[in-house]
Amino acid sequence: MDIRGKFSLSTDQAIDILHQATAKKISGCLALSTCNRTEIYGICNDPNVFAQMLCDNTESNIEDFKTHGYIFSGLKAIEHLFNVASGLDSQIIGDYEILSQLKQSAKIAKENGCINNFMERAINYALQVSKEIKTKTQLSSGTVSVSYAAIEIIKEKIKNLADKKILLVGTGKFGNHIAKNLKDYLPGCDISFTNRTDEKANELATIHDATFVPYKYLHTACNEADIIIVSSASNSYSVIHSFFTNDKERLILDLSVPQNVDPLVKDIWGVTLLNVDEVSTILDKTISLRQAEIPKAKKIIRETLESLEEWHRQQFNNPLLRMVKSQLFQLNSIYSNDKKNDEKIHKTVSSLAIELKVKKDKGCQCIHALSNYLHETSN
Repeated sequence: MDIRGKFSLSTDQAIDILHQATAKKISGCLALSTCNRTEIYGICNDPNVFAQMLCDNTESNIEDFKTHGYIFSGLKAIEHLFNVASGLDSQIIGDYEILSQLKQSAKIAKENGCINNFMERAINYALQVSKEIKTKTQLSSGTVSVSYAAIEIIKEKIKNLADKKILLVGTGKFGNHIAKNLKDYLPGCDISFTNRTDEKANELATIHDATFVPYKYLHTACNEADIIIVSSASNSYSVIHSFFTNDKERLILDLSVPQNVDPLVKDIWGVTLLNVDEVSTILDKTISLRQAEIPKAKKIIRETLESLEEWHRQQFNNPLLRMVKSQLFQLNSIYSNDKKNDEKIHKTVSSLAIELKVKKDKGCQCIHALSNYLHETSN
C-alpha cells in the first residue's frame, strides 16, 4: 500500500506526463492509475524515459522504481495490456472495473494528442479481447470487484444493519460503483454521501435517494456513523483520529490508494479498519474458482495477439506493396502497354502480400514476385 501510494497519479499528474511526452517527441503515451496499479504505456526507444517521468511526477524515486517496478517491451507489453484489460492482472482476477478506467485513460491520452495509430489499434484490440473473454469464459463469475467485496464484508461483520448509519466518503467513479451497490444490496440502511466537491456528493445523493453531508461536516458525520467507506483520492488523510469522540463499534473500509484513513484510527476502541488489500482477501474462494478459466482466457489473448501481429505486418508491408505495384505498372507501360497485364500485376502483388505475411525476407520475395510476373507476361 505504501509503495503503490508513492506511485499513484492524479488526473492532473497523468495529463502532465502526457504533455511531457509530447515535448519529448514521443509518438504514443498513455498513463493509467487505479487503486492498485500505476502504469505508463508508450512507444519509445528507451522505456526508462517513462520510468523517470513517472518518478518526477509522483512522490516516488527511480531507486524505488528499480526495486518495485517492472518494464515490458514489444509483444510482452501488448500481452500485458491485454491481461490488464481482461482482468487477468487485476488484484481480483476477472475484475472488469479496470476496463472503464483503461477507456478513460485512453480518452484523456487521445484528447491530448498522445495516441498514434498503432496504439489506438492495440487499445481497441485490448477492448475486443476483454469483451470476448467476458462472453466466452467464466472469468468474471462470482464477486467481481472491490466495490462489491465491500458489501460482502459489511454483511459479514454487521449482523443487524437496519438501524446502522453508513457514510460514503468520496463520490468519484469508484465511489459511484460503491453508492450503487449500497442502494442495491443494503436498501434499508441510512446512507449518507460526502465529497470534497459538495456538488458531486449532492448530485449522487439525489440520484440514490441518500442524505447529502457537506464536506465541512465530515468530522461530525464520521463520529456519528457506524460504517464508513472511504474512496477518495486525497494525498493526505481525509479521516483522522480526532474525528472520533463517541465510543461505539465501527467498521471502516479504506478503499483509497494512497490510504485516506489515518492508520492511528485502528487503535480506537471498537474500530475495525480494513484497507483495500484486506478487503480483497475475502474473494479468495471466488479467485480459486476462476483459476480454471485462465487457460481459456490466455488462449483468446494469444489468438488476438496473432491477429494484431498480422495487421501490423500488413501495415508495415503496405508501402513496399504499393511501390512494387507502381513499378510493375510502369514497366508494363514502357515495354508492352498491354492492358491484359493489369490482372497479372494485381495477382502478382496479392501473391507477394501473402508471402510477406509468413516470410520476412522482403528482397527475396520481391525478386520471386518479379520473376513470376515476367514469366507470366512472356507466355
